[in-house]
Amino acid sequence: MPLKFVSGDPLLTQCNVLALAHNARGQTEMNTFTQHLMRKFPPAFSNYVQSCRKGKQNGGNLYLWTESKPRLLFLTVRDSGAGATRLRHVQKCLMTIARDYRLLSIKSLAIAPIGDNLERPEIKPLYEKWFAHAKYNVIVYENYELGTAADEAF
Repeated sequence: MPLKFVSGDPLLTQCNVLALAHNARGQTEMNTFTQHLMRKFPPAFSNYVQSCRKGKQNGGNLYLWTESKPRLLFLTVRDSGAGATRLRHVQKCLMTIARDYRLLSIKSLAIAPIGDNLERPEIKPLYEKWFAHAKYNVIVYENYELGTAADEAF
């Protein structure tokens, strides 16, 4: 199974695409991970916000930023900047990735933690459903640990 659950810093991933959860309004949550990500890739966030303001991001949509390494894949999992992660949006994002990985040029995928500690147990089965038979490696970061490289080897 090309699916592995790890703890560590997703910014240190060796995967060619890093997926992260966001919302349809483009409002950035100010947690430690997002702050580091915004400092490292400010144009990606700026362009995502512009896309949101134009009404192009709805729950379940993807936004791919290709001008960085790793490339960033924004998963629109919430309708607003506050509130719960919507499982239906997570499901749609993961299904689209599983289906369209060639169009997205995904050779390996790291997924930053999605949701809070109460939501993650409900999200984990979705990873297993959509990526259990993927033709590329999928690394799911369950816990964010600043500066700690995860063991991504299979």
